[in-house]
Amino acid sequence: MGTTAYHEHDDREKGDIIEPQVVPHAPDEPVIHTKDLDAIKDKNYDVGAEYFAELAQRADAHEIMAPWTEAEEKAVLRKLDMIVLPLVTMSLMMGGIDKVILGTSASFGLRTDLHLVGQQYSWSSSIIFFGSILTVFPQSWLIQKLPTGKVFSFNVFMFGIMTFATMGVKNAGGLQAVRFILGMFEGMNTSGAGLVIGMWWKKEEQGVRTVIVFNTLSSVVNGLLSYAVQFYTPTAHLSRWQLLFLITACISVTFGILDWIFFPSNPTKAWWLTERQRYIAVARLAGNQTGMVNTHTKWNQVKEALLDIRTWLYFLISITLNIPNGGLSGFYSIVVAGLHFSTKQLTLMNMPTGPIGWFAAFFWVWLAKRTRQPLLCAMGSVIVCLIGTVVLKVVPHSNIGGSLAGLYIVYMYWAPYMVFGQLIMYHNVGGTTKKVAVFGISYLGYAVGNLVGPQSFRAKEDPSYPTAYTVMLTGYCVCMGLLTLYGFLCWRDNKKKVIQEQEYMNALDGQEEDIGAEWKDLTDKQNPKFRYTY
Repeated sequence: MGTTAYHEHDDREKGDIIEPQVVPHAPDEPVIHTKDLDAIKDKNYDVGAEYFAELAQRADAHEIMAPWTEAEEKAVLRKLDMIVLPLVTMSLMMGGIDKVILGTSASFGLRTDLHLVGQQYSWSSSIIFFGSILTVFPQSWLIQKLPTGKVFSFNVFMFGIMTFATMGVKNAGGLQAVRFILGMFEGMNTSGAGLVIGMWWKKEEQGVRTVIVFNTLSSVVNGLLSYAVQFYTPTAHLSRWQLLFLITACISVTFGILDWIFFPSNPTKAWWLTERQRYIAVARLAGNQTGMVNTHTKWNQVKEALLDIRTWLYFLISITLNIPNGGLSGFYSIVVAGLHFSTKQLTLMNMPTGPIGWFAAFFWVWLAKRTRQPLLCAMGSVIVCLIGTVVLKVVPHSNIGGSLAGLYIVYMYWAPYMVFGQLIMYHNVGGTTKKVAVFGISYLGYAVGNLVGPQSFRAKEDPSYPTAYTVMLTGYCVCMGLLTLYGFLCWRDNKKKVIQEQEYMNALDGQEEDIGAEWKDLTDKQNPKFRYTY
């Protein structure tokens, strides 16, 4: 196992990202100084603590829990990246594809075939998030209690089933009902992915993998499928938009089955790792100081989440950053159609939006890690999106090049959400129950932003949509103020953490802990070694 040795200098108090130095235990030093498994379970410690206590009782514990080599850890990491990473990535991407193909289907005659008028199409785009809001907390509880992989697989499988059902709808009511039910399964995989990444990868590994998992490549897949579908000759039984839903549904069902087989609940249950590799996969997470997972619901952590002002800043910031997400995902094809492109050109021009958003997220996440200033990088990426929105609002549609440039810049909205989202998911929230509560509340903000976005695109304002762009501008300006307040709170609380840790060390009075704080399922406020990143 590795223990974390922090650099004792001013950066620690400023909340910078401090890379942990891993110092291997000596072969004769156990990871946990007790073999009392019942005591570990009674105190509701992290699953990692229970796993170590069980290993310590084995006759071959000394061999399994010996210090590992760099080559061994790289071998474990390769397996995680080859199995868990693709499964989580595809699970989230299928949720995105099932959601965004509605926009492309509109250009294939869906609105005409279903006789959609007024704001009925807008509500069809928005209603998915009402379903997500309804189930996000029940599903959050399930993903803590039940095997994570099984929850993910069931949700992805149901994406496919509801996408199949969309093919049979005949009117606005049917479309909205199916989209609502789809949202009931779509929500948890988005908020649950943060918990998953935190239990499989170290902090310094999480940034790039977060961008991979929370990718925006659904637009590329959607564009390719949509372009291919145009070569199909519609029949009385199957239109082009129905064929698009059919193909997407088949892919979702397939990946739901793969998730069920290969996606374990946590590293201790990974059947495709050896016992030695499972130990390494768990023990190397010690430096995160946030634990792995705890299956017990702790109501004191729920209370702390509700009373923590940072929780509600996550909620408000998520709203402001996701208004463009909700609006543009459903209306991109319609907005671009207003620039007088053909249907085939339209489907191809939809494809660059995903790579633009993805590469922007990669750049800003990389810059945040390199500069150790994630909050400033989040604010910088917000300013870029703000500029793009201004361009989109003021440039006339007759200027096709300028309008497209503004639209593609706005599609960088995923970058600030990714940079700031990592502070929520990995750096600044400790305790499994608190994580689940905070992720759920943050997802509510995500859903509200995605609800506001489509409704700001008023049908009577087609194709200029001035209200939508004004709402996005306002959201980004409010976001800058909220991010500033967030940074101040983290700076202030880190000052208090220095005193808290000193009191904790004094209370130990030189005695060694029975188990490290990182495996006690402590919240960020309870853990004296915790530091907020900003």
